[in-house]
Amino acid sequence: MKRIIAQIGLAATVIAATSVGLASSASATQACTNLPGPAGGRLPLCKTWVWDGNDYDGKWWTNGPSTLPSYSYLERYEDGVTHRSSYSGSYNDRDKVYFRVCDSHTRSCGRWW
Repeated sequence: MKRIIAQIGLAATVIAATSVGLASSASATQACTNLPGPAGGRLPLCKTWVWDGNDYDGKWWTNGPSTLPSYSYLERYEDGVTHRSSYSGSYNDRDKVYFRVCDSHTRSCGRWW
């Protein structure tokens, strides 16, 4: 009988510890904005990020129709390097990730977000 009670107590402890671990695991933070283009129009963009203990993992996507001119494009900044970006994707192990809309005709860009 004592052995059964001890096993039940151990099982309850394991379940409780697992539940606490799940409750305290990192959850994604999400933000959305309408990125303005330098030649007018807007790009509705969302992004998520999760702190995994030493850096961020996340993703981005458009959140509705764009009103940007056809010669606009998205740029992405990741840890000091700027890339011409797709309109959706993911990143891993980054400290800083920002986005902006650029205009290929005037070679100008909007603000970073």
